Amino acid sequence: MTIFRMIWLATIVLGIGAQIIMFSLQVGALRRYRHKSFWLLAAGSTCFATYAAIGAVPYFVTLNTSALSGLLSVGVAFALIGVVVGVWGTTSLFRRFGELQRAAAGVIS
Repeated sequence: MTIFRMIWLATIVLGIGAQIIMFSLQVGALRRYRHKSFWLLAAGSTCFATYAAIGAVPYFVTLNTSALSGLLSVGVAFALIGVVVGVWGTTSLFRRFGELQRAAAGVIS
């Protein structure tokens, strides 16, 4: 395995690890606060971890061009869904934080 491929694989493994950590934090927050933003963020993390895992498949399985193209297309679909759901979850969390901040300041509208 070339150094480039080893660095690429290490990046994928680190990405999956980071997503697993984020997912566990989001699930913990969901259990504690029961807000929909944490569902969305956890779903986004799951999509990104799946995208990263799909990116690692060619390191372990030899695929022809057609199969590789199909696999990477599925991976990109997971990434796009992860972006949409992750941004939605972040926006929802920021809105909720704003509501709580206004309530704490006593100026809720």
